[in-house]
Amino acid sequence: MGACIYSYAEVTDAFVAEARACERALLFAINIGFRRVLLERDSLTIIKKLSIVKEDRSILRPISQNIRILKGYLEEVNYHFDPRNANWAAHALVLEGRRQFSPCFWVEKALGSVKILVVDDWLDWSRQR
Repeated sequence: MGACIYSYAEVTDAFVAEARACERALLFAINIGFRRVLLERDSLTIIKKLSIVKEDRSILRPISQNIRILKGYLEEVNYHFDPRNANWAAHALVLEGRRQFSPCFWVEKALGSVKILVVDDWLDWSRQR
């Protein structure tokens, strides 16, 4: 398991921010040697857009094309929708990213504040299964 945060300047569109986060997550996974990736997102629109095979004609086209190229370096990439209220750890990372001026990476560990939320998210997920 891993996590990373990047600060994006001048991204005003939530869909662009979500797509860029997926792109960065794949780059991160490739760079640390992951072969299989599960991207959990709270934007069903982005998940649907990245899951379809047909060509994207939206403003996200350059990002979605790059994501398709990056997926070629991995054995398996799956997307999972998590409602915004079920993914507190991701939101804690977003808040941390706003405080950072450079990218930060965690592999097999996390910030103390995020660890607690990861456990809570996992417990919520396991109760729903």
